[in-house]
Amino acid sequence: MTRDQNIEEQYRLKTQQWLEDNLDPLKERKPFSTLHWMPSKETEKNHHNACQQLQMKLYEAGFAGTTVPTEYGGHGGESWMQRIFREEAAGYQVHTGFYHSIISMALPALLKYGTDNQKREHIKTLISGEVSWCQLFSEPGAGSDLAGLGAKAELDGDEFVIHGQKVWNSAAMYADMGILLVRTNPNAHKHEGITFLLFDMNQPGVEVRPLIQAHGAGHFAEVFLDGARCHIKNVLGEIDKGWGPARVVMSNESAMIGGAAGDNPSQLIQLSQSLGRNHEPVLRQKLANVYSRNKLLKLMSDRISIAVRNGQMPPIHPSIVKLFVAQNRRIEGDLAQEILGAAGVVTSHTASEWAMEVLHSRYPISIGGGTDEVHHNNLGEQALGLPRDIRVDRGIPWKDIPKG
Repeated sequence: MTRDQNIEEQYRLKTQQWLEDNLDPLKERKPFSTLHWMPSKETEKNHHNACQQLQMKLYEAGFAGTTVPTEYGGHGGESWMQRIFREEAAGYQVHTGFYHSIISMALPALLKYGTDNQKREHIKTLISGEVSWCQLFSEPGAGSDLAGLGAKAELDGDEFVIHGQKVWNSAAMYADMGILLVRTNPNAHKHEGITFLLFDMNQPGVEVRPLIQAHGAGHFAEVFLDGARCHIKNVLGEIDKGWGPARVVMSNESAMIGGAAGDNPSQLIQLSQSLGRNHEPVLRQKLANVYSRNKLLKLMSDRISIAVRNGQMPPIHPSIVKLFVAQNRRIEGDLAQEILGAAGVVTSHTASEWAMEVLHSRYPISIGGGTDEVHHNNLGEQALGLPRDIRVDRGIPWKDIPKG
């Protein structure tokens, strides 16, 4: 065994021991346990708090922010440490909910575009879970076409004064900080004149309203900004040049969503077995299809992760993975309901709650991080080199674009 192999083996043993001492194996979770089935605000809040405590626990042990430079609060480790932790943690509940998601989206943008002061002030509290963040991008009139956003920010001395509305903001009701896109130059073309702000949520002029979904969860919110303020020192990148860091966030959001393979296939197999339907030929074919697609998704996600860790361009366009996971969720949700029949829409059993959550998850997965239609366009134009869509708003100032 070489010296490097010996170091990696020691790290693996350390990781195994920590996981065994601190976390419960997944096999001890109840069958058909749900992640986002939130029948009450109390359940939602408890879930968020548990995710925060786990994030802080992982950080203190060196398993969060592993490769982030020490001067910014990370542990200064190497990429192989992340790989080993992922391999060993596969059998444990280590997902920290939206803390994992917002770190995956915001951290790369902070590392690439942040000033030294911004990195020192924000990265440690982000990766440790000490400060809860949210994403404030989409608006009622600017979702799929995010560059059409209209939340207005005007300079008053050295502060921006902000007016507007954001929507579909995950966990915004718990957030202390937000990554916020605002329109700072309406005379510029729509992809220009946008500024990226690191925004304090705990101030006058910020109102957060939870959006209750069909399955009872209030994970999403809408945020109203009425005279809220943000100092110019909290601009990420440059004023009017926020589309660059925004693209970094969106690219990582797509990759993060695409990597959410989950364990729905094993749950579906278990459900069919519990109901004695696992011998039905047609159902077996559908289960095999779900199982195979899930394995393909994991293989694609692994190839992207390996490339990113090695500083290389991903060999697979992120939109392919994003679209694949959205298709998987639709197939899995339909199959769960097909297996359960009428029992799939009652709340008297955990299997029914789980099946409804899987059915409902097709919507946030198909919309969040860019709609399926947007990603089809991305693939056509960026991966296949097809002619770009005809854009009637190309080359004209944002203020002159007709608003619906």
